[in-house]
Amino acid sequence: MRSYNILKFTALAGLALTTTLTACKKSSLQLVNPNQPGESALQSEEGARRFALGIYNKPGLNYWWLALANHDIMGDSYYIPWGNFAWRWVNQVSTITTSTGTVITPPQGGSQQQELQTRNDRSFGDDNAFRHEWLGMYFVNNQANVLLANVDAITFTGNADIKKKALRAWAYWWKGFAYSRIGSMYVAGLINDQPNQFTSDFVSPARMIQEGNANFDKAIAELTGIADNSADYLAIINGIIPDFTKVGRGGNITPSEFIRQINTYKARNILIAKKPADITSAEWTSIVTLCNNGLRQNDKILTARSNNENDFVSITGWAPWRLLNGWFFVSERLVQDFKAGDARFTRNVAPLASTIVNAAGRGFQYGTRFQLRDIGIGGDWASSTTGRAEIPIGTTYEENELMLAEAKIRTNDIPGGVGHINNVRTFQNAGLAALPGTLTLAQALEELRSERRIGLFLKGVSFYDARRWGVIDPVSQGGGRTKAVVVLTGGGIDSATFNYNYMRYWDVPLNELDFNTPSSTSVPVKTN
Repeated sequence: MRSYNILKFTALAGLALTTTLTACKKSSLQLVNPNQPGESALQSEEGARRFALGIYNKPGLNYWWLALANHDIMGDSYYIPWGNFAWRWVNQVSTITTSTGTVITPPQGGSQQQELQTRNDRSFGDDNAFRHEWLGMYFVNNQANVLLANVDAITFTGNADIKKKALRAWAYWWKGFAYSRIGSMYVAGLINDQPNQFTSDFVSPARMIQEGNANFDKAIAELTGIADNSADYLAIINGIIPDFTKVGRGGNITPSEFIRQINTYKARNILIAKKPADITSAEWTSIVTLCNNGLRQNDKILTARSNNENDFVSITGWAPWRLLNGWFFVSERLVQDFKAGDARFTRNVAPLASTIVNAAGRGFQYGTRFQLRDIGIGGDWASSTTGRAEIPIGTTYEENELMLAEAKIRTNDIPGGVGHINNVRTFQNAGLAALPGTLTLAQALEELRSERRIGLFLKGVSFYDARRWGVIDPVSQGGGRTKAVVVLTGGGIDSATFNYNYMRYWDVPLNELDFNTPSSTSVPVKTN
């Protein structure tokens, strides 16, 4: 693998003006292409729109495919038994204890932490799982930095002030997103608000989240006061959101919708940072306040979708395709979380012609009796047809409602909380009877847990939930999952205890550390 400092690399890559959504590679960072436009091209309105549009492509397959898959398999929404990209190690559980007390250990290797830390080396290339989300998010951050540094030099037609605000809001949104993702996943991160530069001061996840929220607030400040029907705002936003994503829930986002999307993400940042018992009363109140001003049913949001041309997921490089083509497999533990009579199960889940048991001999967690149905035959989530499936980039109405549900349930407003769960099930045409407000706390929390598993499938929160609920913690520390369905030898079904024992936060990749020595004030960059 080519040696480089990731932050330096993303800084240099940010100089390239992205005029399409087609990914490209340079054979050497030392070569300069005289025909490639630089920052001077940003001085035109058209150039600025194209550059801003290019942020969509910056995460690349490192994020849209690999990083998001890492999250979903650690959340046990689906599983991946294959060795590609270290996936078999990312979702390797430490033990499975059957109902008869038999302890099954992985046929090869040690704990997830041991195996992933062993591969945190540049020599492992794409098999270093730690590198993917880090790389994608710092590409995004630098592209946003370059845009912000050049906005004031751009020549605009129409109302220049509104167009500058739209572009700055766009850049601040992506910076908030990138910092939030790093702070929600890594034991340490880097804050860098200067284009094409780097820093060696690694800060804590909490500090990264704080900086993410600060950038979200800057985006809100830029958007505040712009009318939803502003022609000048729409002239910018229409050109920086890919046309092929402007279907389904995607579209040209109004300033009000943008602010609501940010509020919902800020609520997520509070919710997923701690275990529920550690969230303060003031924080629950903040979640309710943010979500009350968060996404609504009909709001347009930022989405990812495949496309035949200029496609940033390369048509097949993401979960909605891979779940139907023998790469990713729906988890038995997800299927068991459907409530009886849930129409989402009927629409989306079908039996396999042949049960999978201990796929590739790599462990019994890699087994299932089920597969997903294509959107083309009535499913909701997955498709092998270009352009049919979508996933949210940030947050959704359903997540907003379920955060309201959790905040209210955990602060003793059970009737109010279950009402939001009912809203999600109605919105997704689950066909389930409405939950009564007379549920006990335990019953309401179980309905919330199962609904977050099903209603937020492929919406980027399954790992966060497993972490904050303690599911990924060692069984010896009160973690794991009991009564988890597993397929054993011969296809028999058992109710087992899964000891996932996964890392709560990932180490900073050595792709960064080999060329960026932490400063004396840096926080630890590795999990012990």
